[in-house]
Amino acid sequence: MTLGYLGALEAQQGSLEAACDVWGQALDIMQGVQSGRARESVITMRRMLSPYRNRGISAAAEIDARARELLGRVA
Repeated sequence: MTLGYLGALEAQQGSLEAACDVWGQALDIMQGVQSGRARESVITMRRMLSPYRNRGISAAAEIDARARELLGRVA
C-alpha cells in the first residue's frame, strides 16, 4: 500500500514517470493480493492516470492497462 501512496504523491508533484515506476512496483507486489485497500489503491492509480490516457505516454498507458487487468481479476 505504501508504494501506491508514494506513486500518488509523485503524480501530484508532477513526476509522472516516477509515479509510473513506483506504481509498477506496487502492481508487481499486489499480484494475488485481494484486499479492499489494495483495490482502492489501484482505483486511485487509474483515476490519477485518467488525464494522460489519450496523450500517448507509454509509461502511463502501461500502468493503466496493468491496473485495469488487476481490477478485472479481483472485481
